[in-house]
Amino acid sequence: MKLRDKGKNRPEGKFKGFGLAGDTLKERSRGTLEHRKRQLRGKLILINSALALVIIMVVLVFRVVALNRRDTVEVSDNVNKQAEAESGKKGSQKKEKATPEPTPIETEEPDGSERWLRKDLDGGKPMVALTFDDGPYAPVTERILAVLKKHDSRATFFCVGNRVPNYTSVVKQAYEQGCQLASHTYEHAILTKLKKKKITWQIEKVNEVMQEAAGCKTTALRPPGGLVSDKVKKTVGVPMVCWNVDSEDWKSRNMKKVLERCTAIGDGDIVLMHDLYPTTADAIEKLVPRLVKKGFQLVTVDELFYYKGIKTKPGEVYFSGK
Repeated sequence: MKLRDKGKNRPEGKFKGFGLAGDTLKERSRGTLEHRKRQLRGKLILINSALALVIIMVVLVFRVVALNRRDTVEVSDNVNKQAEAESGKKGSQKKEKATPEPTPIETEEPDGSERWLRKDLDGGKPMVALTFDDGPYAPVTERILAVLKKHDSRATFFCVGNRVPNYTSVVKQAYEQGCQLASHTYEHAILTKLKKKKITWQIEKVNEVMQEAAGCKTTALRPPGGLVSDKVKKTVGVPMVCWNVDSEDWKSRNMKKVLERCTAIGDGDIVLMHDLYPTTADAIEKLVPRLVKKGFQLVTVDELFYYKGIKTKPGEVYFSGK
């Protein structure tokens, strides 16, 4: 009995199933590859688009900044041009209305003489100049000022400059009472031992502190110890005032002895004292009323020279008004 051949022996029939399966895998592989390529292309497109967008944004920002700068410069230029135009306009108006301005006059620092040089005194009456060295010292100077004020009298204070800042109030009080403020150097320095530059400094420094304390400069100098040389005379710019009556208050520090040395005071005398010692203030409280009672006018050094007709010169030394 013959079996029918259903095609199993045919070559094409035998491998037909396997051929279809192989074709399906290849197609799937190709499809997957194409899908991945499409995804990659999509990512690249997105990245490129993002970069392009960033570049565009950066360019726009720079353009905006540049425009703002240009606008700012233009506004500034316009403002400057407008200011220049207005300035030129005002300048032309000033030129049209310009009038000659007076030349400013340079004024010197006040020397205080207007305060301590009275010109209404009686030149026919006797005068004496009480002078005080080495101060100021408030506890003593204030007592002396009180006595002078009570008897409408004046005196001259030859101040040591480096003491003035510590006693500015009493210095100002002396000035306001019409007493003369004079120099005894800044450091109570012996001028004959100094070089010219240092001598000048000693004098100028006193004027500096006096200007701060009382608003004036000094017009006379008493050299410490009364020591003077040709170099000193050529260097100082004001008259130098010594004395012809020495109370020696610094030596005795005794009221009675001070008064004894002042019993022979006469017209035109310059009396040396020191406003450092309480015993000197004690003596002044007795001496001033006595002199006033005798008819003496108690005056400043500048007043004494003025009424005695003595024309002082810078660098010269004067001992009295006689």
